[in-house]
Amino acid sequence: MTWNSAARAGQKRFRWRTVVDGPCTPRNDRLKIFASYGFFYSGVFSTYLSISVDDFYPFGDENGDSKLPRRDDAVSQSIEFPTSFAFFNVDRHNCSLCENGFIVLTSSYDGDHPENFPINISMISPFWDDADTNPLYGNGTVWYRITTNETIKRRATSDVNTYFPRFRDFQASWIIIATWQNVHYYGCRSQSGCLRNNFQAVVISNGHHSIVMFNYVNIEWTTGRGSGGTAGLGGFPAQVGFNAGDEVRFFKVNVGLTPDVVNIDEMSNVGIPGVFIFGVDKTEVIQPCAVELRENQAINPNSGPMLGGQHITISTPCIDPSATIMASFSGSSKYVCERESLLSIVCITPAFNTTGEIIIDVEIKDQDQTITRTLQYSYIVLNIADSKQRVFRQDPEDWFSGYHNISWDRDAAELQNNDMVDIYLFSLIEDTDGHLSWESQLLQEGVERSAEWAEIYLEEQKYVLAIMVTSATVKNDQPRRGIWSDVYPLALQQEEAHLSCVDWFKKDFKFPPLLRNRVQPCPCTLDQALLDGVRFQPDPSCNMFIQQTGNCLYRKDAKHCVHLLSFGPNGMDNMCCYDNDDKLIDSCYGEGGTLQRYHYLGGQDVQPFIANFYFDVLPFLYCCRYSKHYLQGIKPKSSRFSSTCPRYIQRRQKSTCVHYKPPRPALTVGDPHLTTLDGYAYAFNGIGEFVYLKTNDDSFQSQIRFEQFRDNNGNLKDASDCTSFVSQHLSNSAVVEVRLDSTTIYHPLVNGEVLAFDETLSYHFKGVSLLQITPDINHSGATKKSHLISFTTIGIAFQTTASSNVLNIIPVVGNSSLTEHLRGLLGDFDGEQSNDLRTPSDDILQPTSTSEEIYQNFGLKWRITEEASLLTYKDGTTYSNYQNSTFIPAFETPTDLPADAVEVCGDDQECIFDYSASGLPELTAETKERKQSFLSFLDAFELTVNEIQEEMHN
Repeated sequence: MTWNSAARAGQKRFRWRTVVDGPCTPRNDRLKIFASYGFFYSGVFSTYLSISVDDFYPFGDENGDSKLPRRDDAVSQSIEFPTSFAFFNVDRHNCSLCENGFIVLTSSYDGDHPENFPINISMISPFWDDADTNPLYGNGTVWYRITTNETIKRRATSDVNTYFPRFRDFQASWIIIATWQNVHYYGCRSQSGCLRNNFQAVVISNGHHSIVMFNYVNIEWTTGRGSGGTAGLGGFPAQVGFNAGDEVRFFKVNVGLTPDVVNIDEMSNVGIPGVFIFGVDKTEVIQPCAVELRENQAINPNSGPMLGGQHITISTPCIDPSATIMASFSGSSKYVCERESLLSIVCITPAFNTTGEIIIDVEIKDQDQTITRTLQYSYIVLNIADSKQRVFRQDPEDWFSGYHNISWDRDAAELQNNDMVDIYLFSLIEDTDGHLSWESQLLQEGVERSAEWAEIYLEEQKYVLAIMVTSATVKNDQPRRGIWSDVYPLALQQEEAHLSCVDWFKKDFKFPPLLRNRVQPCPCTLDQALLDGVRFQPDPSCNMFIQQTGNCLYRKDAKHCVHLLSFGPNGMDNMCCYDNDDKLIDSCYGEGGTLQRYHYLGGQDVQPFIANFYFDVLPFLYCCRYSKHYLQGIKPKSSRFSSTCPRYIQRRQKSTCVHYKPPRPALTVGDPHLTTLDGYAYAFNGIGEFVYLKTNDDSFQSQIRFEQFRDNNGNLKDASDCTSFVSQHLSNSAVVEVRLDSTTIYHPLVNGEVLAFDETLSYHFKGVSLLQITPDINHSGATKKSHLISFTTIGIAFQTTASSNVLNIIPVVGNSSLTEHLRGLLGDFDGEQSNDLRTPSDDILQPTSTSEEIYQNFGLKWRITEEASLLTYKDGTTYSNYQNSTFIPAFETPTDLPADAVEVCGDDQECIFDYSASGLPELTAETKERKQSFLSFLDAFELTVNEIQEEMHN
């Protein structure tokens, strides 16, 4: 706390520094900040030390600043931004600085007296009033610079991360620092008696989000003479806030234009006197303590392991230091959370028996234990198989009882509150009713967190195990915090494995047999399995797209396995595994796939992952891998498996591809070339947003966006490319979009929110699953990101692959009942190419139509309206920004092509056309390569089951 003894014309004398800190209901002794759109927040007055000029972002000659001319109403030259700056949802590209306490984002402006917002000038005004830096009456200076200095970027990033926890991944890319140092009011004519103000505006951007910080120290005057002031006070006081410039939208700090603005250095919206911070990129300005702004209540990470123990930071609207905080996870018991800062709390997740999206209920009580606020947050519980491991088993294959080594992620947030860790072994226990639960055993305590590895000992009695490395600090009423290994089996010696297998048979015969004809048969080849993302997805433990140690631990003969995308009748599954020759493995002759009693995703009353691992994976290992003595006559001589393995295969049923029917794929690639679901190929270079695929009853909608193509120099070409697509099944299911973005290249979004794949490669939402496939690398070394999006209840999937230029899509329909029920740019799905060019009004163009006829009379007819759009729009853009109904693309291939066009394309006319349209040989080569791969997939799909089986046995 500090005393302020400076006389300020009776306005500020002997005041405590006070600041908004904690949340509670409005009361007369609480500060309220007003936004133009009618939003208030309030908080108790707590006492803090105020900042000084030394706490400002560095400024002055020694930091490379420019300074305004020291004259009345001086304005800087235009300052160009390195990237666009979103301000009230409109992109701005430059600004200028005015001596009178504001930054203008439109044309130059030197307004010397404040006005009431809204006005037609786009501005940031930390303290807009009639200032003067005339050297005859003092040494006031206005400093400014734009910087990408790494130290400044780190500080700005830290400030944003601290005050806006929902922007935990924010990384500042550039900053403008504008400082008004010792400026006096216009009309002062005294060398020593002029009142002075010191304030600063810090403009922070990452090219997507826009943050502005105001810092104030020793604010002594409010009004210049031109605004009716006398000796710096009275008249029309300074304006503080933001104005969009459209005469509609604005944000005003409530003390702006009032005499109380002289006290702004004693106020705050972040708990530090003289410090304010705002998010200004959206339609409405947001503040850290904005209770009503649901967008600012965020959780990081927003997903985590089913086994629990995760350290999560939850953004909250201004938590008082004396508050008691409790959290309930999807209706669980309440656990204690801790206040991390004014704007965030930390909770530790418990173990869960389910996966998917849950609700976290946070309850905040004051010091009298009265509930002052309840908040809700969405969190995604990840399947054990889909969670990233942070404890690593060395040489993970076949861990028998005895000594083994482990290592762990020493930088994990869960371990950071202590230099020591404890190591626990968790074992899965089955009770007499067949219910499964975990019990824990402390293996080692007080191990240095920085240790390279640790040795542990496994006993023989436990069969399904997991290792947890925990913080040595344990707090009451909180779950244990820590990180996990994979869940793994204890390998058994031959005799014990045989006995365990026999015991399993006795238990399994109490259940009904699994019938192969009740589930989808396996794809016959790996190519078919990879394209059939509408019915199958990679097995997390045997996935060739995941480069990890110990892949395919439980199917050693496989290089890739797939599961049913969703569980079948009674929760069952079908696992299909493929060998190094890309053929389906026959489980009578190798470690291949079988039917599974439980899907690893779980099912009704079935615990995800745990039930599958315990009742399906473990018996396979004990019956087939570890039990290796043979009984005469039970198994073919060529087999290397024991007598128990044939019995296991008989009980579980080996996976086959008999009766497999491939789904029907389509393609959108390059500049853009489309192949319909019935196989008709055409080009469509429209600009705008169109119906990609939809059911006749509109229960499923997929839309696509094409933008005018730009070459590497930013020049517009007479062609277009796909930059976004979005789909939804039924109005209450998740809306999934994949969008190219100039800032981060590639965004998968669910319900408008960017989906991060930091904690997992797989997500499962209502009616839709998303899987990130390891990026493939083309011949030039460029990374291509890929995702598989599967709408499980209707049987439609999309595989997307993106580069910096174009989004390529392979749609797949695996539901034959949709025949004659799908329309759009992907054709009239009925097995006939002759009617694929059907318009929304049921007119049909002939397949022999020219490219121009297809463009004008088919493609453009499928343009969507703004009201029908499911697509999202980058900040500062709307539906209209992406439409160009007058655009006419090139339809003919020019004859004067460069020599390397023939080298890249040969006699492929579509490739040559792409080259002429884009001028990019690497993009053209990639498009050609993807079309050829697609045709190879189609060839694989045309193989019959008999042909494949005959080839397998030759």
